[in-house]
Amino acid sequence: MRDEVYVRTVLEPSFEFARDLLFVPMLEANLAHVLSLDHVGLLPPDHTKALARVCTNMMWSPASWKPERYDPAFEDLFFMIEDRVMAEVGADAASNMHLAMSRNDLEAALFRMAGRDLIVSVAHALNRLRVTLLRVAQSEMHTVMLAHTHNQQAQPTTVGHYILGVEAGLARDVDRLDGAWGRTNMSPLGAAALSGTGYGLDRNFEASLLGFEGIVENTYDAISAADWAFEIAAIVASAASVLGRFVTDLMFWCSNEVSTVQLDASMIQISSIMPQKRNPVAVEHVRAMLGRSVGALGAVATTLHNIPFGDVNDAAEHVQRQVHAGAAELLSAVDLLDRVVATATFNRQILAARAESSFATSTELADTLVRAERIPFRTAHHIVSTLVDMLASEGRKWVSLSWDELDAQFLAAVGRNTVLTEDQLRCALDPRHFVAVRTTLGGPAPESMKDSLQRRSLSLEKACKAWRARQERMHDYMSELDRRGSRASGISAQGNGR
Repeated sequence: MRDEVYVRTVLEPSFEFARDLLFVPMLEANLAHVLSLDHVGLLPPDHTKALARVCTNMMWSPASWKPERYDPAFEDLFFMIEDRVMAEVGADAASNMHLAMSRNDLEAALFRMAGRDLIVSVAHALNRLRVTLLRVAQSEMHTVMLAHTHNQQAQPTTVGHYILGVEAGLARDVDRLDGAWGRTNMSPLGAAALSGTGYGLDRNFEASLLGFEGIVENTYDAISAADWAFEIAAIVASAASVLGRFVTDLMFWCSNEVSTVQLDASMIQISSIMPQKRNPVAVEHVRAMLGRSVGALGAVATTLHNIPFGDVNDAAEHVQRQVHAGAAELLSAVDLLDRVVATATFNRQILAARAESSFATSTELADTLVRAERIPFRTAHHIVSTLVDMLASEGRKWVSLSWDELDAQFLAAVGRNTVLTEDQLRCALDPRHFVAVRTTLGGPAPESMKDSLQRRSLSLEKACKAWRARQERMHDYMSELDRRGSRASGISAQGNGR
């Protein structure tokens, strides 16, 4: 009789996690193992046929075979399924289903199968958000805004330029997922408990049946490794951090004092007592989800950092729960943020007015002096900085600067009058001109933005195509596994239930 507390705190939650996440992969892995045993002549033909039939039937209708609740008569889902198979084919055949297989290598394989599905889901979600971001960047590429450094007004840029920066961060995380895929989609099957098996199993054949792109060669590593799961958690946390910084800016822009972004009415909440309130609650919820997503990485790291290198529960189910929980939070946050961004509007008039009434064009005034006067930049920097101090002390902005004031400061610093004209001065102080001359590759000028948007769109299209191809390959292996199972069992193929 199992201890009630142990059942409630460990075995039952463990069963529910495996049932919800690993049941169908376990069915596939069982069938693949039966076919692998048959491939090297380790099963009697009648056992192969009987086991292939029951495994295939389970795959075709997983819902009818999936246990609804934990049965304390069994330790876990592995033995519950084995018992169901035994009832269908008899003890002798059922006992051979897991010949040359341990729960260790089976569980490691199932976690990797679930992990690769998770990678695909995260990649698709990030790419969907990237589509929205590129669309907003396109529509707002002429919307001048103030950029900040150290929380101080820095230089004019555009909303589109800012949004492209966020998209670039997500693109790198999708690239990281690409690398993680290759390290995750490797088969540990054949490692058995940790030292492999003496039965001569063809590990590469079994891996190919389940869509793995290779094997984890060292059998000790195969059942011990958890770094691939840590990597997924780290990439999820990285994406959450990129989006968390974006969300911080969104919250700032939505404030009454700033009021440069207006959320759609469907994304706000009106106070129960203060009729004027329009709270950006959707963004707050996104922020909380992203925080929990980042927190999952800490849980994974803490769980893994001081455990032995071997098959231990800490590195298996407990880590996997945190990885999938963190990714689930990110997926929810991305879905909601996608809608927030797609339906929000930027107040172009306020953004432009803020840029015009600031000192943010100071760099361009200094650059203009360098170009027109042939003076060192540090001299120009000193002239402009002195003018900023003068105007700020008088509560004035650049728009109020007169040509005479510039000339007086230039004369004091250089010893002659400026050759800059009134028109050149006004142009240098114009935020739109500031943006227009920033034609550097990747800069905010319209022509640079058009080139960047084109490159980013092509990159995104390529990434989406690559991830769709991976999904198709996963579908292909399932179809082939179904076909092989049907042929081995002597029944017509129907397709499994994934």
